[in-house]
Amino acid sequence: MTGPVCLRERNWGRWGAEDQRGAANLLGPKGVAAAAALVTRGRVFPLGLPIGPRSTPVPPNRAGPQQFMTRDGGDFAAGLRRRGGFETTDGVILIGEHVGTHIDALAHVSDEGRMFNGHALTEVRSGGAARCGIEQVPALVGRGVLLDLCAARGRPRLEPGEVVGGADLAACAEAQGVSIGSGDIVLLRTGWLSMFRESGPREFFAAEPGLGMTGAAWLAERDVAAIGADNYGIEVVPTEDGQPGPVHRALVRDCGLYLMEMLDLDALAGAGVHEFMFVAAPLPITGGVGSPINPLAIT
Repeated sequence: MTGPVCLRERNWGRWGAEDQRGAANLLGPKGVAAAAALVTRGRVFPLGLPIGPRSTPVPPNRAGPQQFMTRDGGDFAAGLRRRGGFETTDGVILIGEHVGTHIDALAHVSDEGRMFNGHALTEVRSGGAARCGIEQVPALVGRGVLLDLCAARGRPRLEPGEVVGGADLAACAEAQGVSIGSGDIVLLRTGWLSMFRESGPREFFAAEPGLGMTGAAWLAERDVAAIGADNYGIEVVPTEDGQPGPVHRALVRDCGLYLMEMLDLDALAGAGVHEFMFVAAPLPITGGVGSPINPLAIT
């Protein structure tokens, strides 16, 4: 297995010097058609977490979702009347780009002042990202593969700080009888979401099991388009080298891969589904560095 060093600036220039879409270039009509052929039962598994003050895990450095009603039943009870008796309610929600089930834009991660493909970090300013923003990301539609690491290890949940390496991913795929190939969207179930449900946000965000660098390399070498997981940050915490975000830097910055965090994979795993059509689309936020999503697995 090739060492993690191979990931450095791996896909820079692969789709042209001006490319801002990264691994989304691996998706296309052929992949969509092939994924659609996997739909034989018509069953849809929503993979997004509910958005609400108690149901959404919110890290301590971010604000939680908020909802404000601009018109509600109280307005009509207080005497508001509209022509013909027509009554409507309306509201506003505030939610961070990286709160709840979400996808990272390629503008979200950099080092040495450079984002994916060498685009300068100075292109991200107070008005948003002029390069590699979330609006550059098309709908992610393709073959999805669930690697149920909990089932592979015979435990309901991996331990905090437990590293998922390349050998672990290979063994899990073999045990499930699935292969991983170019343009696939790979979902990793660690069981960590149960920590939030059982113990709350403090324990959930204190540490987590997740991808190590050899696991990141294994997926990048198979040319996957996106990776999702049921933890809050894809990668193992504490990290293997003690530095912040090595897997994020390797996958997002160097490879242009898309990371989706805090997916609910329990129902999918419970149904024994490992291969499916995956559908998710970010909000087309101009200059956004991430976006909430409501991903679906369709079988």
